[in-house]
Amino acid sequence: MNNQKFGIVGFPWDGGASLGRPGARFAPKAIREAFSWFSNRIDDNKVYDVEKRKTFSLLENGIEDFGDINIAAYSTEKTFENAENKIKGLVGENIFPFVLGGDHSVSYPIIKALHDCAEGNIGIIQFDAHLDLVDDSPIQGKFSQSSQMRRALELPGVKPEHIVQIGVRSYNYPWYEAYLKESGIVQITAREVHQSTPQAVVEQALTALQGVDKIYLTFDIDVLDPAYAPGAGANEPGGLTPVQCMSMLEQLYTVVDVFDIAEVNPLYDHHDVTTAFAARIMFDCAVARLSQ
Repeated sequence: MNNQKFGIVGFPWDGGASLGRPGARFAPKAIREAFSWFSNRIDDNKVYDVEKRKTFSLLENGIEDFGDINIAAYSTEKTFENAENKIKGLVGENIFPFVLGGDHSVSYPIIKALHDCAEGNIGIIQFDAHLDLVDDSPIQGKFSQSSQMRRALELPGVKPEHIVQIGVRSYNYPWYEAYLKESGIVQITAREVHQSTPQAVVEQALTALQGVDKIYLTFDIDVLDPAYAPGAGANEPGGLTPVQCMSMLEQLYTVVDVFDIAEVNPLYDHHDVTTAFAARIMFDCAVARLSQ
């Protein structure tokens, strides 16, 4: 892992924001700008972590920006095909893709790319307020921000018991009760996270994913309480705190194979606080993966 380049990829797409607020297409640019606030602290391939009281030496030239997915505004299918091909290329070159969405529909082609590059089953850890398991609807279709997990389950190497959803909450459609009981998807609700510890939550997640070949991590910014993430695609009260999320994520950075951040919406952000948190996650991940 220490020889693996950290590859930043933008996915400026919000064509799947059929119910949530559009505007996430502007997030990759904004997150990159906020990321420079943190990367500016790197000096001679070293950076000091104040909270850990430790200086980390990083892989030289370990971070590379591979630009954005080619967007075909007229076609979700073509855009997703472009994304799939780009991520397959990076994975094939032993580059760790860190993907900046975009609404949450962007996860599906990236999951499919990892799936097709894997020899066995893949596991998915999803930080999210919402379940994103809608099959189809007249308003949203089949490839919206509400359907990427349902589409992922259609891939032969994705089993429902290998999907772990963390931070889900609030209310949803009545059909979900029977579907979730039958499917076996692992859910750790926001309230359960609050009543547990970050370490215990991650242990539960990784236990569920024992035996998978690859792990995909997706972080919907609305897993945070709206107080911490005003610039999100939707507001769901009762969410997680930044410290809870960072504590869980730092246990996952070095064990996952692809990471995406979704639903950051600069059009609704307040003084870039949501964007800054997304950039902090990206920097934390880069330091964890590139430390020598």
